[in-house]
Amino acid sequence: MRFSLFKYIKEMLETLIEAAEYITRSGNKEIIEQLLLDSNMILNRVENVLYENKESIMNPIIVDEIKNCNKQVSMILSCLYEESKYSKILSEYLINLKELPNSYKENILIKYHVVFFAELGQKWDSMNSVYQAFMKREDCEVKVVLTPIFRSVQSNGKVETDVIYEDYLTPMGIDFIPYEQYDIAKDLPDMAFISNPYESVTLPQFWPENISKYTKLVYIPYYTGLLINSDSIKAHCGLPIAKYAWRILAQSYEIKDMHREYSPKRGENVIVTGLPKWDYLFDTKNFPLSLTSNWDSKLKNKKVFLWNSHYDVTSSTSTIFEYGKLIVDFFKNKKDIALIWRPHPMTDSIFKLYLSQYEGYWNELKDTVINSENMILDTNKSYQMAFNSSDALLSDWSSIIPQYLLTRKPILLLKKPNVTDRIIDDSEMLISLQLLEQTDQWSGIEKFISNIKNGVDESKENRDEIIKKDLSSADGRIGEKVCSLLLKELQNELFGNM
Repeated sequence: MRFSLFKYIKEMLETLIEAAEYITRSGNKEIIEQLLLDSNMILNRVENVLYENKESIMNPIIVDEIKNCNKQVSMILSCLYEESKYSKILSEYLINLKELPNSYKENILIKYHVVFFAELGQKWDSMNSVYQAFMKREDCEVKVVLTPIFRSVQSNGKVETDVIYEDYLTPMGIDFIPYEQYDIAKDLPDMAFISNPYESVTLPQFWPENISKYTKLVYIPYYTGLLINSDSIKAHCGLPIAKYAWRILAQSYEIKDMHREYSPKRGENVIVTGLPKWDYLFDTKNFPLSLTSNWDSKLKNKKVFLWNSHYDVTSSTSTIFEYGKLIVDFFKNKKDIALIWRPHPMTDSIFKLYLSQYEGYWNELKDTVINSENMILDTNKSYQMAFNSSDALLSDWSSIIPQYLLTRKPILLLKKPNVTDRIIDDSEMLISLQLLEQTDQWSGIEKFISNIKNGVDESKENRDEIIKKDLSSADGRIGEKVCSLLLKELQNELFGNM
């Protein structure tokens, strides 16, 4: 039986108890008669619902108990004006009626209906372990709805839109519903999960405000927060999701404290669980992926470096202009090292729509990598193969760094040259990236590559400290814990903390 229907029946049983208790106190026979007739109607309705959901009945005794109460109501009606019989049957009825909610809870199987709204394939890792945990439960029915993401920009008086709507779920064996075929107002799931908090990039039907009208909305962040500043406060606490989410998963208590201070619900809807996306790394380690022939031929018998670049060239953290060509030219045709370049998944759209003046540079880098003998442009939806195949990471300031930290492999944080101002203060850090090995010079990149080739890891202890301090909940089971916790919260709404 669907949770929502189960809840409805439970509320009707509680209404019956309230009516019976009122009857025992009332002397108005006309009101009593009407209440008893209403009780008959409700019990008949409950009996019909149980019949319609007979596959959910674990013990048919609950049906007999409903029928018995219904019979007693009819008997009370028949002797309404025979005080001795009336009082005795009414007393027995009230006793039996008060036992019904517990019997109902114990003998009816609840089926929880949940839906995941999935969009970019690169962000599915944020939901995957929660989805898998719900799929393993016999008391849950799970749906996935694939939704589009789009970006629009006005250029020369015309609005250009880049729409991303790709089926990355089928290759993973995940069935999904196209967004045009899903109506949440008809489906009425018990919970809905989203990882996209930005209304500007999706359709109105998938905005938090509109989803929350029909179900309990759960927000799973698609990225690991790195610091607390005005931008991150706005992203976490100033968007509609902070108001409309029933529950928001948080990576740490610092995030919850941020919500307590700045969000409209003052952190009441935030639960600290760690991020389900951290589970993905444990899947990566436990279930290594086989390389494609192209990858194998380019990477075999080489030290492999993963380069992660960001598209925001106007910021103080993106270094694709400063080091991009240097990195590609350095690796080109090397025999003992190889490069996997994994640019931010939105880079192509951003350069196409917003930074078209830099498209030539971007395309030249891509072509050089694609046509090389030892470099790969990684456009896979998942970063699993890149993480598995690489020996170390070169990265701009990015939320991918905490993910890579969990591989326990070396990391070099890239910084723009000649940027004298500190980007952040240590006290603002959510992940202590200041402890990472980092450089703002090309010579530092060369040194790091040389060290890795020679088996030298200068910052292992520092990385271990970051994991212990900031990623301690990453144990590969966050999705399972989230699933159990959210279902328990639903159950507590019905039964308290029993």
